[in-house]
Amino acid sequence: MDIFVISWAGQHSNAQRIASSLSDAGRHVSIVYSDPDPDYVLDAVYPVERRSNELFWGDKFSACLERVRDDEPLVVIHADCHCADWQALVSRCETRMSNPVIGVWSPEIDAVRWSLERQTILPLGDDLLAVGRTDGIVFALSPGVIARMKQANYDDNVYGRGIETMFVVAAYARGMLAVVDRSVSVTHPIASGYSIEQAHEQMVQFLKQLGPRERVQMRLLNQNMRANGGRFTVPRDTPSDDH
Repeated sequence: MDIFVISWAGQHSNAQRIASSLSDAGRHVSIVYSDPDPDYVLDAVYPVERRSNELFWGDKFSACLERVRDDEPLVVIHADCHCADWQALVSRCETRMSNPVIGVWSPEIDAVRWSLERQTILPLGDDLLAVGRTDGIVFALSPGVIARMKQANYDDNVYGRGIETMFVVAAYARGMLAVVDRSVSVTHPIASGYSIEQAHEQMVQFLKQLGPRERVQMRLLNQNMRANGGRFTVPRDTPSDDH
């Protein structure tokens, strides 16, 4: 798997700690970073790529797509996240992503824009939930979903809102699942550092790149979220005939 740690000013030490903990296990790890100081250089023993500080997440994700090796899953970890054991998280991710039906994988994250109750479509058993949304905080994509995301243009979506929507609907439109894995968890602060209104406007334009089947999937997934309304409790380890 190709692992990319996303870093920016104030997070470089965290990024290096995460990358070191994973590269020590022989994995292919890179840091994609930016910094407002033009003279700052992130010094590391593993590959690093500096990107424009003004282009935020959209450009960094595009850099990950450019760097990922052919036919390898892609894992993204934002450096402001915390996990008790990053090696255990990636090991679990590797196991889950070996199932070709999984197109998008995410651990359980404590601070996201949508509650897990609203995201869930169906419990699959073994702590996996099929979901209609994930967040772009910590996630993995299968090669098939990566190929679709490489077709998108990120130039006008600097804040990157809607990237997670596109890869989820792309997975379902191609007969794969997006899942949240409750066996591993990540903590993440609630912060944006940019204009939510402007990010939303960019997302709306970005999602106009969805194809017809993807737009249908987005409509169906949105309907599922509205129907859930966050009013039910997601059961753990509920078996499913579809798993």
